Amino acid sequence: MHAALAFLTKLYTQQPWIFLSWPAAAMVLGTFVATVWAGAGQRLGVVPRTGAGLVGIVTAPFIHANAAHLAANLPPFAGLGYLVLLRGPSHFIEIAGTIALATGALVWLCARKAAHVGMSGVIFGFLGYLIAAAWLTKTTPDLIVGGGVLLFYGGMLAGVAPVRGSTSWEAHLFGLIAGIGRAWLDLS
Repeated sequence: MHAALAFLTKLYTQQPWIFLSWPAAAMVLGTFVATVWAGAGQRLGVVPRTGAGLVGIVTAPFIHANAAHLAANLPPFAGLGYLVLLRGPSHFIEIAGTIALATGALVWLCARKAAHVGMSGVIFGFLGYLIAAAWLTKTTPDLIVGGGVLLFYGGMLAGVAPVRGSTSWEAHLFGLIAGIGRAWLDLS
């Protein structure tokens, strides 16, 4: 019990772990809120071209439609987020913030009329950033990370294809674009 408490204390109080653990906790809390509050998606998601939908640019990544949606987003957020975090905590905050805000703004401006929620736009942004970093720097560490990302997460790229239904492929696409754009700004 003491070891588990020490691990959790480290996870939620020490850098660099706080940059992944607190957003993950907010995702869990947001899913709980969406479960008990029927209007959470509409009020806290990005609803394109509406004044009320602007709040979602900040809140939507932490709201998930259900436990399955959360379970689909948590592991790649932790895995890809960790790889971005290896570039340094302050750089992680800049990258994640830019990707989240740019994705939310592009969804608000260009996506179909629906409530867009979830961390997948940021996850696709991390994916785009890491692959673009490998392409732009061509350093051995970035090429190894980029190759590993393509091997383990490359199947996610199918998620940018337009689909019908509740999946926000627009957030996936705009997140990928935001991540590539951020890498280009940082590394070219």
